[in-house]
Amino acid sequence: MRHVLRFVFRGLLVAIAFLTACGQASPAPPPTQPPLPGSLKTAIIPIPQDPPGFNAYLTDTGYEELLGELIYEGLAEMAPDGSFYPKLALELPTRDNGGISPDGLTVTWKLRDHIVWSDGEPFTSDDVRFTWETLSHPDNGLAKVTGFDLIDNVETPDDYTVVLHYRQPYPNLWGQFGGRGVGIFPRHACGDPGRMAYWTCNTQPVGTGPFVLQTWEEGKQLVFARNPRYWQTDRPFLDRLVFPIVPRKEVRSDLLRDGDAHLVPWLTPDQVEELQDVEGVQLVSTPGRWLLRLAFNLSQPPDEEDETTRPHFALADPRVREALDMAIDRQRLIEEAFDGQGTATASEFYRGWAVCPDIPETPYNPDAARTLLAQAGWLDLNGDGVLEAHGAPYAPDETKLQLTLLTYDGWDEIADAQKLIAQMWRELGVRIFTDLAGPGDLWGDWEEGGLEVRGQFDVDLWDDGYPGTDPTDYLIWRYASWSIPSMEDGGAGGNVMRFANAKVDRLLQQALAQPDPATRRQTFCQIGRILADERPTLYLVYFSNTYGLSPRLQGLVVNPNDALTWDVFNWQLAK
Repeated sequence: MRHVLRFVFRGLLVAIAFLTACGQASPAPPPTQPPLPGSLKTAIIPIPQDPPGFNAYLTDTGYEELLGELIYEGLAEMAPDGSFYPKLALELPTRDNGGISPDGLTVTWKLRDHIVWSDGEPFTSDDVRFTWETLSHPDNGLAKVTGFDLIDNVETPDDYTVVLHYRQPYPNLWGQFGGRGVGIFPRHACGDPGRMAYWTCNTQPVGTGPFVLQTWEEGKQLVFARNPRYWQTDRPFLDRLVFPIVPRKEVRSDLLRDGDAHLVPWLTPDQVEELQDVEGVQLVSTPGRWLLRLAFNLSQPPDEEDETTRPHFALADPRVREALDMAIDRQRLIEEAFDGQGTATASEFYRGWAVCPDIPETPYNPDAARTLLAQAGWLDLNGDGVLEAHGAPYAPDETKLQLTLLTYDGWDEIADAQKLIAQMWRELGVRIFTDLAGPGDLWGDWEEGGLEVRGQFDVDLWDDGYPGTDPTDYLIWRYASWSIPSMEDGGAGGNVMRFANAKVDRLLQQALAQPDPATRRQTFCQIGRILADERPTLYLVYFSNTYGLSPRLQGLVVNPNDALTWDVFNWQLAK
């Protein structure tokens, strides 16, 4: 989640075999336990702010994942060991059961035939087709859901059979119609597949999951009630989940300490220190996908009258980006900004089976950084303490090396990191201004005037990373040249750096066609080495999620591949 700190945990993620090559029996869902005698019925989970909605395809704040798991379900989901198991589907399609054709281009899903939506309408194959129509619709500009554009057609020969026709084999097909807080959408309750952003069901969701949204009082609380039509008839065990909106982290900690809350998500380091020895409070860490990074804008922000793309006067030069990298003391960031909670990294591939250990880390060396800036044509010849251009490739001579470092508001620790990085760069002779932006201003779409999608920034500091275990789709969304946001796609692409590299584009296409994870990992590592050399993004520190739990909350299983609420239908409250 982009608004809160993730506590460090060296989580282990299990490598998964290529889905279409698997012929083994589908793993069963994790075992569950019967209700505890005398169990209570309502769990209290305070969160810092209202969610923007319940559609994790539209926004990515972390709340969508946490709450979406209560409502939405996929055809299949991922278990804690990294294996997939069927959810709305009867079984996983494989070659052995005939669900995957020999060439890997035709995939047939068989659906459970007794599931209804929370409003009582039947769940059918047409809802799966509607979900594909929506996620592949060009008017929605959902560049992050890469695999859907590989499906040429979806057939629904009957209400409980879905046949997908791919242009090329897709390695993540089991996880395509499901995941962290997302799943299948109901055609009857949502609307035009080309107008996803305007759906009523984004804020008034209808799902097949264990809970339904009962009330939402903005700024006060969200209440979810047990779904009486849930297809697992003996679940969920709880009757209600209440999410009070409590902006102050100290108050959230007090609620847990005093027994008035059962779960507090996303603890900050000072909360962890405060709660770690409190009797009756348990701390649970889950491996996170959250990696603190700096995104460089390689293009000059366009002016209002001329939208022509031009190289950024300083950041288009990779030598400048390398110098700024060498000037950052990552360990100091961890100690001073994040209270020692974090692990330095130099790569997008820092966890799971996609780890690339041979990608070199950038040493902290401010003297070498100054030398490199001088070689790139940035020197302080007038002695005013600020570097100016003297032969720099993209800037007229005497241009000051002046940048704005932007981050989002609402997270004190990232603001501290911003100040430290600004201080380190000022010591090089770079004039740095710092600013904070609201998430809507920073990450808004094209129509909303989002600063990133419109290129109105120099350097941005935020945290992000790929969900689950397979980075393929995320890499395409973040680094492919066709994922550079534009007015035509509504600003949906994640390549806000405006990074374009023909070899990276070719390798990303190659990864999509590689069925074997070990082979795909080699391709990822080639991409990682190019990113390490070109530095459109600087990778700084990775975090995990830490949650505070009351011992009364039982049945919760940590899943490193999914949101904490992935098994909410098994949660119970003991007296």
